[in-house]
Amino acid sequence: MDNLEDLLRKAVARFNALPPAEQEAMMRAQREGWAKAEASWPKPKFHWENGVKVYHSMEDYHNG
Repeated sequence: MDNLEDLLRKAVARFNALPPAEQEAMMRAQREGWAKAEASWPKPKFHWENGVKVYHSMEDYHNG
């Protein structure tokens, strides 16, 4: 079984072997996927008490 370093080396080699147009298409698809994931991430719920931001849950705190 390959360790993480070997797997990363192989992945980089496969990417570098792609033609520039395919590399760009792959990077564009990853950027679009990242943007969609960020846009759909839940917005934190909170309110203010005496100038302090109070989150409604720990999940909201970690998403804020």
